[in-house]
Amino acid sequence: MFIVIEGTDASGKSTLVSEVQKQLADKFPNKEIEFYHKSKPEEMSRRWVLYDYVTSIEKADWSQRVAIADRWHWGEVTYAAIKRPETGTGDGYGLLGKAGWRWTELFLQSRGVAQFWLYQPLDVITRRLNARGDDYIQASELEEILEMYHLAAANSAGLAGRLTPGADSLDAVGHLASHIINVAEAIEDETRELAKFPEYIGQRYPRTLLVGDTRNITKKYGEETILPFMPVDGNSGEYLLTALESEKWKSMGVVNINDMSPERFHALWAMLRRPPIVALGRLAEKGLIRAGIPEYQYTVTSHPQHVRRFFNSKKEEYGQAISRFATTKDRTDPWILR
Repeated sequence: MFIVIEGTDASGKSTLVSEVQKQLADKFPNKEIEFYHKSKPEEMSRRWVLYDYVTSIEKADWSQRVAIADRWHWGEVTYAAIKRPETGTGDGYGLLGKAGWRWTELFLQSRGVAQFWLYQPLDVITRRLNARGDDYIQASELEEILEMYHLAAANSAGLAGRLTPGADSLDAVGHLASHIINVAEAIEDETRELAKFPEYIGQRYPRTLLVGDTRNITKKYGEETILPFMPVDGNSGEYLLTALESEKWKSMGVVNINDMSPERFHALWAMLRRPPIVALGRLAEKGLIRAGIPEYQYTVTSHPQHVRRFFNSKKEEYGQAISRFATTKDRTDPWILR
């Protein structure tokens, strides 16, 4: 089980996190309750934040471990834009960029991470901040920060709930912590089987499965990742993840078929309830053929690397086509490879 609690300064997050920790310790007396606290990145680079939020924990099996995090990656949308705008990519997602945000969200879904947003209205957090004082955040910045939290919540693929306790009710903290743990347990149960396929990212039952060929070697911090389409240095992962349509990307799963055996891919596809497949390129198609996937179950389109190189200005059309392929089999579509 992995629980993440996001929230502005003065929202009561630290108190709630502490109570969740206490209840987890009581519930799992024989397990270490791991704790994470995320703040300013140690290095101002895309590779670092992807390591910090994803690849540093990609091998962890959260169906067997228990963790609570005081914030995770939302800070790149909420605080970075205000406190260090020079480190962003200009798209509102800080060092992560839109592609990195989406990749992180899909990863967290595949690991059964339960994300919560602890919300308090502007007047409450302003009053609290003025009462306690703060060396980092100014009261005048809270309105913009809160707006950024709304943006992060709207663009989250795996938000388990927005928590809105009474502003002055300490009695509610215990009940709220119990609710968080119950929801996290339900998410853990639903996604438990995904732990068998750590090379997959996305939700438990995706509407579309995007199938690539094989990953590029991507290693800078720690070991090489086994995850598909890590978006760095303007590569095909960056192109693909920014091409996907808003909202539609949240219900997609992603995997590289030639990084696994045909039998293993077939088992993954069956476990995901056999969603429609979009093969990204001919090599991915060959992998599907080896895995025995019937031709009527998939559509083949160009690999994002090919589109980026030869049809770069068609990114939006490419993303729209991928969305269409989940619901239509129009073989006259110009984006289908025949």
